Amino acid sequence: MDADVATTQQADELAADIMRPRQRPLVLVSTASDGTFRFDVPRLRSELDGIADVVTIATGTATKHLEHLLPPKAQVFNGAGRSYPPDFNGDADWHRSHLRFPEHSDTRDLVDDAMAQTGRRTVESARTPSIRRATGIVQRFFDDDTRAIVRLGDGTMVSATAALLPPDLPLAAALVVGEPVSGILDDLELRPEPVAADLSALSAGSHTLALVVKVTELRATVQLHPREAFVLRRRDVAGDDVPVGDVLHVGDVIRVRVRRDPGLALSHADADPAAPLTPAPALVVGGAPWLAEGRARSAPNQTMSDAAAPATPVTEPQDAPPAPTASAAPRDADHATRHDVNALAREVSALRGDMLALTNLVARGGRSATDDGTLARLRAENEQLRAKLAEERAERANAEAKLAEATQEGREKGRALRDARRAAERSHVDATADGIRLEIERTWGNRTAPGERTRWPLREYRFGTGFIESLDALDENQLSKAVRACVDAITGRDREIPARELHRLRTGEGGDDPYVIRDADGARCWRSSIEQNAPGARRLHYWELPGGVIELSRIVHHDDTRP
Repeated sequence: MDADVATTQQADELAADIMRPRQRPLVLVSTASDGTFRFDVPRLRSELDGIADVVTIATGTATKHLEHLLPPKAQVFNGAGRSYPPDFNGDADWHRSHLRFPEHSDTRDLVDDAMAQTGRRTVESARTPSIRRATGIVQRFFDDDTRAIVRLGDGTMVSATAALLPPDLPLAAALVVGEPVSGILDDLELRPEPVAADLSALSAGSHTLALVVKVTELRATVQLHPREAFVLRRRDVAGDDVPVGDVLHVGDVIRVRVRRDPGLALSHADADPAAPLTPAPALVVGGAPWLAEGRARSAPNQTMSDAAAPATPVTEPQDAPPAPTASAAPRDADHATRHDVNALAREVSALRGDMLALTNLVARGGRSATDDGTLARLRAENEQLRAKLAEERAERANAEAKLAEATQEGREKGRALRDARRAAERSHVDATADGIRLEIERTWGNRTAPGERTRWPLREYRFGTGFIESLDALDENQLSKAVRACVDAITGRDREIPARELHRLRTGEGGDDPYVIRDADGARCWRSSIEQNAPGARRLHYWELPGGVIELSRIVHHDDTRP
């Protein structure tokens, strides 16, 4: 695939597009050194069709020329990409256009960046914010199913969010692709409103739909609503002799018959395939029923409540659900097994109460209150309850063992994933001027929470003449530590980190010797610790110029006190 922009003239036109008022974001992707794209450009254009413009540029003459035409740090090159918001001309801060590197980001990140910018407007095109109720059709989900594209009646594309939904009701469970939804529209953000679970319309003998969220050989757990779960035993599914797992599977949407005796109970075995259905409830105002025959729903992935641990299902528009990731599988098993333990604990408690009641009845009644036949029947029932209690205890012990095993497996995989990620980050550090600049920006983005970036901004900085050369002697681990120390120096955070041991460099070893000050510009020299308790521990020397600009001088050994 050839790049859209390959010449200086085309770069001039692109810079003008980036810096003019626009109606939508502009996503720019550069080629790698071999001329290929590391981000999926066709996917970007497909997912952002009608939402953002996607442009490609060849790394080399075009990117270097573009760099001189754009504000500082707003360029792309060597496979990187970024999304420029529509009003970038009015506020050309590079922090508003996150630079994405293919080694640490993927195509989804660029899509998310562009979608997050769709609600922005330029100063010239700004309009008075209006809040109103609106209705539209759900088009698709994005951002890991935490947001959705909705087309309103007038054709406007807006982003639906879960801002008004409770934390345990994900957007993907509340909305259905291709179905209507209404909510509060604030600019270009649609906020669906939740509907409380109300099962009062389900009368005795009526039929409705339920989602299977947990299956064992003896029982299944189903949901009429993400917050309303019920247990079906063997007799409620297909009879006492048929394992429940042979009939039901997690993710099935099944018919159930409602019983009221006196509380609400369900039966799949008694359901009539031809009976009219009471529609499943909608989860949001103006939304479609969350369950429908023939519409796939996925298995849950988190617990919902103490009484009913199965998790909220999510929409699966694909023909086949994606395979779970290695990190997700232990978590799902962990939550499902916790539900087994909780349910079994309640059943054991109930059986123990039944046994106690029967035992007391037999003890109180004796032959004066009951005949021999009644006593024999009560004793037989008592023995059956004892056997059932033993079975439930054994199953509970097995479930607790599985829970412990799943929890340990999850911890081990989490540690392995964390170690692998750290090793991968270290291996990608490129000890060149451009590589270190990219690594400093990436490290600052990873180590600084969004809410702290105004307090610890990445200030203007530059490299001293000997800085890059001083990195040659460092291994990958030391280089990664050095970059973190540089970020702390540039942001000024090293002043609040005791381990940095930050202090001004003096002209001699005495405590009364004057501080080192550069005669040419009055810059002050600082010394910061990179390593501790290691032979020849490294230190960072840097200059702080009048005005706050940081000049990284050298990485030195502990006994090297030259600036």
